[in-house]
Amino acid sequence: MDRFRRLARKVLEETDRKAFFDSVVDAAVEATGAERGLLVGKDRDKLNIVSARNVDQESLKGRAARLSMTIAREAMSQGSTVLVADATREESFSGSESVGELGLRSVLCVPVWLGGEVVAALYVDSRFIPGAFGQHDAHTLETLADVAALYFWKGTRDDAQQRLLSQVQELTAEIAELKTQLDEAGAMFRTSAEGEPPRSRTTPSFPPMIGESPAMLPVYSVIEKVLDNDITVLVTGESGTGKELVARAIFTYGRRKNGPFVAINCSSIPSTLIESELFGHNKGAFTGASRDKKGRFEVADGGTLFLDEIGDMPLEMQGKLLRTLQYGEIQRLGSVSTRTVDVRVVAATNRKLEEMVAQGKFREDLYYRLNIVSIEVPPLRYRKEDIPLLVRHFLEENLKQGFSRVKGISPQALSVLRKYTWPGNVRELETVLKSACLFADKELLEAGDFEGLMRSDSLSLHLEPTDPSFADGRSLEEIEKDVILGALNKNHGNKKRTAIELGIDRRTLYNKLKRWGIPLSGGSHG
Repeated sequence: MDRFRRLARKVLEETDRKAFFDSVVDAAVEATGAERGLLVGKDRDKLNIVSARNVDQESLKGRAARLSMTIAREAMSQGSTVLVADATREESFSGSESVGELGLRSVLCVPVWLGGEVVAALYVDSRFIPGAFGQHDAHTLETLADVAALYFWKGTRDDAQQRLLSQVQELTAEIAELKTQLDEAGAMFRTSAEGEPPRSRTTPSFPPMIGESPAMLPVYSVIEKVLDNDITVLVTGESGTGKELVARAIFTYGRRKNGPFVAINCSSIPSTLIESELFGHNKGAFTGASRDKKGRFEVADGGTLFLDEIGDMPLEMQGKLLRTLQYGEIQRLGSVSTRTVDVRVVAATNRKLEEMVAQGKFREDLYYRLNIVSIEVPPLRYRKEDIPLLVRHFLEENLKQGFSRVKGISPQALSVLRKYTWPGNVRELETVLKSACLFADKELLEAGDFEGLMRSDSLSLHLEPTDPSFADGRSLEEIEKDVILGALNKNHGNKKRTAIELGIDRRTLYNKLKRWGIPLSGGSHG
């Protein structure tokens, strides 16, 4: 009786499934005096051994764990106890290959019932003693089978609860996503009494920078920290993400806001002219130099100089730039004297300067001089929550410029924009909206207005590991992030389908999205 009480307590307390069923089989062997005991489970029509134990309470493996499948199947198919005094003499079982090989004499097998269905069988045997088991042993084994059934029931209940919990979590996320989409759609439609376009719900930290997504918050945080000093800043990010807006925000809201802001694109100026553009020249310095000319550093004196695409600056110019950054001095072409300038430099690039340094294409000392503080602007595919705000802003700009009468966008059209991966980032979104507005027939953009304006191969990411551009110098986490977000886009934000497609657990998917600052509700990643 104590044995059964202990097992009954374990039903509630034991979380290790194998340990519990081993205890049941040990109790069966001890109570019946059997040589071996086994618990056999059923997976469709196939039987599998859940636990196999000997009289010394040791687990059995290989040949030692074999049993008479014929007798086990008989008990499970008939749903009744099978008691065999001497299997070698029983006509029903003596022909069984397993009975002959194992030399079985006494066998006792009882079914385990759960909800009107046999789910397992509890089996004991003895190879040496005929008639080793009687009716009392059969009743004992049937009681132990009922205890095992309770644990099977508990496992079924726990699995059902976990499935319900997962469904509740997914439904909660989907409801939140729908609410977000409704809020966004409502904000798009909403106009003031005067009929003006709707205003943004929340003003970003540094207008005209637009974005309230988690991916943009680190950008704003670093900008705020560097505003009131002259430290050099390196802005990185893909083309079209808005790197110049970051530079202008640092200038506009910083202590140099009353000085000039001068921008130069290092990739658009021929290498033979870039020194003159940066540092200026004196009359006669070279053919065509008919007058003195100030360089961009002199023009930006007292303000901020933005060096865009710094990674494309010729190697021979990088040393001269480094000297200016270190000492604040420039020398015009054709001059033997130096001039002192007071300029804050913000540089930007879409290239990986660390790799260029390793390849000898960019000076290491200049890299470290520029990269005192770095700000990485996220691509639009990582901040799709900002698409409604950006759309609203660009529609307002189009209205102000007078070439469009479009005032809003339908939820279906907004959904199309959110499913696209935007390889050209915010700049591409602005261009696509201008084109859609130009040819739209109504004041509300519909999904059909965007047909042919976006690359069909970018509606989801299709990069494969065999594609030579797949890694492209990125870290494993960056590649993983692109693959997961691409799968989410392809599955229209459905996390369950995405997890199945990627072969990962849904909780794992949620944890990764949370770590990357991507909301579990709202948008195509919701």
